[in-house]
Amino acid sequence: MARIKEEDIDALRDRADIVDIVSGYTTLKRAGGNTFKGLCPFHTEKTPSFTVNPASGLWYCFGCGEGGNLYQFVERVERLSFPEAVEWVARRTGFDLRYEQTRPGDALASGRKLRLYAANREAMELWHRMLMEAPEAAEARRYLGSRGFGAEVATRWKLGYAPGHDVTCRHLIQRGFRPDEIVEADIGRRSERDGSLYDVFRNRITFPTWTLQGEVAGFGARALGDARPKYLNTSETPVFTKSRLMYGLNRAKSAIARGAAVVVEGYTDVIALHEAGVTEAVATNGVALGESHLELLKRFTDRVVLMFDADAAGQGAVQRGFGLHHRLGLEVLVAPLPEGKDPADVVAEGGAEAMRAAIAGARPLLEAMLRATVARLPTDTPEARAAAVREAARVIGWHTDPIARHEYAFLAARLIGVEPESVQRALAEGGRGEGRDGTDGADAAQRRLPGHVRIEREALRLLLHDADAAMQAQELQESDFTSRARREVFAALRSGAARGAGGARVVEALSDDARALLAELAVSPPEGVAEDGRSLAPELFLRLRVLSLDREIKERRNVLQDINPVDEPERHDALFTELVALEARRRDLLKRLREAA
Repeated sequence: MARIKEEDIDALRDRADIVDIVSGYTTLKRAGGNTFKGLCPFHTEKTPSFTVNPASGLWYCFGCGEGGNLYQFVERVERLSFPEAVEWVARRTGFDLRYEQTRPGDALASGRKLRLYAANREAMELWHRMLMEAPEAAEARRYLGSRGFGAEVATRWKLGYAPGHDVTCRHLIQRGFRPDEIVEADIGRRSERDGSLYDVFRNRITFPTWTLQGEVAGFGARALGDARPKYLNTSETPVFTKSRLMYGLNRAKSAIARGAAVVVEGYTDVIALHEAGVTEAVATNGVALGESHLELLKRFTDRVVLMFDADAAGQGAVQRGFGLHHRLGLEVLVAPLPEGKDPADVVAEGGAEAMRAAIAGARPLLEAMLRATVARLPTDTPEARAAAVREAARVIGWHTDPIARHEYAFLAARLIGVEPESVQRALAEGGRGEGRDGTDGADAAQRRLPGHVRIEREALRLLLHDADAAMQAQELQESDFTSRARREVFAALRSGAARGAGGARVVEALSDDARALLAELAVSPPEGVAEDGRSLAPELFLRLRVLSLDREIKERRNVLQDINPVDEPERHDALFTELVALEARRRDLLKRLREAA
């Protein structure tokens, strides 16, 4: 990708009006001095805590702790990369950006993608005009009308009608697109018989999918009549990857960022929910919900609600949901729907209130899978109940939290009609999913410690056992550790490592508590090694720094909240600037943490 000139990035940042741009997402009112306040666009709140300082070009929310400059606001609110955010601001303000010289291959690839996006947009506009005006699209209009989608809805979503034969291919060629571009965009294909071009989508209603940046990447298309397949999607192209795009996400991203993503199965479900006001709905593009989709949604939220049957989610969904829960911090739930109803039916019959009630009743994915598993098994004999217990234990075993497993064991026992101890025994005997390992009492005690304490202890253990780790811990400070004993051990290890001294020599100068801690760490090997033998020290130390910054940010926010910007504008602005700098440092550490993982 071409690199934007640094001087243009700086000039645009200084020239753009941060208050004007932020006001497009929340109403700002002057709050005294050089500050404006409004409701935060990133989380739900009733009292304004989102503050913008145009003099410094910075923003910060006291409610959710987010902050930064103009580009970081656009990155966050529009879910763009940094270069994309700069280009977004440039388009908004009419600023002409200049780019560094690129390699010929980069320019060629970029130009090629732009041509494919342009071909898709031209096809979309043609099909939309045909849907709205063409006599042959009457059946398509009747179908959409039966779903409650009139002309206004069709216009908002740019729905279309693809007539077929070679109408679209001929239109694109007349508009200057080459045959190879039409084929590469998967709008047309070549006949094996004579090599002529024909349209991919014929006699179908079309649903365009946009990228987060507003480009038309591809299409889903529903057949009219008895044609098969019922739904046809654009094949993989340089601009359309089904596992990395979701239908409606370009519209839903802001609502999702304020709560949860609601994943439904079809395009019409997404449209029906959005039109009813449930604007956090998205769908996949003709493929099963996969890990890449969940990772994409994680950019916007920590909670995903699946609006389809728990059985359809399948055992693979349990693995994905709980694997990502621990790796990405993503919670996956399943919303119950009336038997035989899809989300569009629920909205049509009960309105947005019925859909909101279904979302509010969403159950954890494991619970939904457990209920579905037991429901399809016989439990009328002792042998059948024993088999059901073992099957339930296998499902529960996917959960890595022992307390949650205990709770689910009681639920399974009630559903099957046995004593909870029966399920507990089955779990102990082997009802374990991937990612669960047997542990002894010492490991269990370690897991009961608060998360930040475990990280601090493991960092010290690495410094004690791994000579290379000391070289990777240059950024760590005593203040990163939250107890006197751990701070003392860290200082001793750092100075001891510099002198080449081992733990036995270092321990002599320690207090009783620190000496006991060091001895405990010395007799247990570190856990900071990945399965492939890679040291996890860099990742662990970065996590420690992030936790330390979190505490510092919280303390600074508490001080700043007690300062009146009207009475003490200079002190307020100075602390505000420090807060934003701390947040920027935290974001940088989180970026490095993602790269190290």
